[in-house]
Amino acid sequence: MMPAQQNSELVSLRYLLEGLADVTVDVMVGAPSVDARDVQEKGVFFAVAGSKAHGLMHVEQAIHAGAIAVVYDPAAGGEFLAEKAKKQHKVHLIELPDLSVHLSKIAARFYNSPANNLSVIGITGTNGKTSVSHFIAQALSDEKQASGVIGTLGWGVLDALTESINTTPDAISVQSQLANLKHAGLDTVAMEVSSHGLAQGRVNDVAFKGAVFTNLSHDHLDYHETMAAYGEAKLALFKCQSLEFAVLNKDDAFSDTIIQTLAPTANVLLFSRQAGGENTLLISNEALIPRGLMFDVSFNGQSARIQSSLFGAFNIDNLVATLGVLIGMGYAFDEAVRKITAVKSVSGRMQLISQETPAPTVVVDYAHTPDALKMALMSLREHCDGTLSLVFGCGGNRDEAKRPLMGAIAQQYADNVVITNDNPRFESADDIAEQIKQGMDGVVDVTVMLDRQQAIQQTITHCGVNDIILVAGKGHERYQQVGDKKLPFNDVDEVLVALKNWPVAGEGGCAI
Repeated sequence: MMPAQQNSELVSLRYLLEGLADVTVDVMVGAPSVDARDVQEKGVFFAVAGSKAHGLMHVEQAIHAGAIAVVYDPAAGGEFLAEKAKKQHKVHLIELPDLSVHLSKIAARFYNSPANNLSVIGITGTNGKTSVSHFIAQALSDEKQASGVIGTLGWGVLDALTESINTTPDAISVQSQLANLKHAGLDTVAMEVSSHGLAQGRVNDVAFKGAVFTNLSHDHLDYHETMAAYGEAKLALFKCQSLEFAVLNKDDAFSDTIIQTLAPTANVLLFSRQAGGENTLLISNEALIPRGLMFDVSFNGQSARIQSSLFGAFNIDNLVATLGVLIGMGYAFDEAVRKITAVKSVSGRMQLISQETPAPTVVVDYAHTPDALKMALMSLREHCDGTLSLVFGCGGNRDEAKRPLMGAIAQQYADNVVITNDNPRFESADDIAEQIKQGMDGVVDVTVMLDRQQAIQQTITHCGVNDIILVAGKGHERYQQVGDKKLPFNDVDEVLVALKNWPVAGEGGCAI
């Protein structure tokens, strides 16, 4: 666990809101919060106009917890709720329009702008954010110094992560977590920066030293609606004036747009399989071996042959993006190569589930977008001497448009497909499965088995020792959400049980 930030000091509310809102009577306040359940004694509660409910709906809970001031957004019924609160409670109420836009600045003031004294590297893109952030933290950690991460798998140092709710936390939590990491003596933090986090201004006042762009493909259109809006959200990271360098995927056309956005003072490092050039890490001679990867990389007249224990061709991109970050931070090419060669896989990201005795090869991956699923299957096909099987589903109450796309990809790249539950949430699991099947024409063997535990175990049971099974979609998650309930469930645990009980299925390969 990370040591708690020393939040006992009180700060002037007038200082926190200077230039943003009128504070007629100043008051000293403790830690800020956007969640009434997290309010501390003498804290200040920020009631935002949420998409589902206004924060002032929970003002009584916040006051009961010890809030001595409430800053609220007047939009979405906030004005009415504030008037009601004034009549019922003796608490300082301050109006601040567009509150969510200002939260990052307010939190940075409370926590003394911790990013100014850290090297914060932001990683954005549709796929690869978690892997790259963890690879950076691994590469920059040694016996003398640890590096931190903030992202999907949690925040903190790699061997003691605290669970996170969102890939990019709310604006106040971002500043609080950075302050904790600084207080713990870290000097580098790799942060996943999601399109939601950027669009909602959660990192507006984070002074990023470096930024990484992995790729841009179909995802989150339920929120952004168009690919143009999705891309525009990503650009916000590269408009940060503190950036000293950016590492970009040259083979993704969106990198050209990013380069036009960057401040001229930011050093640009590119990685590519297609074309070299100055400051470009050129990937060549790739080989997928039974238990890892081999490839060549060259940069400004230097070259190296890299062998890694990682699984999946796209991890070459993730490793080389990490290599670019190390070079951007001043490491010599040879030293940077040495550091990335030692990088290990990330939980739930092309995670090879090992078994001492002969058994099918099983890989657990978080792939939940069309592009990520395609890349995972294409990579595993190169490793596979037998049959390639896929167990996957799609999340409920999320982007429906990608479901038939993922069905088509599953059919094209796998020999056997088992469609199962992911996190159905409040949707019908049968309906989700049918939408996935709409992208399939029945050429490959497709089974619908909505019990995910049964789907994993039966698929593995019926596969031979030369076969590969990809269990995709949930990765590291330790729950399955059905309705409003989060039921304990972990793909890796289920795979381990199935492998332990695996019988030899014969020479015929996988047949569900």
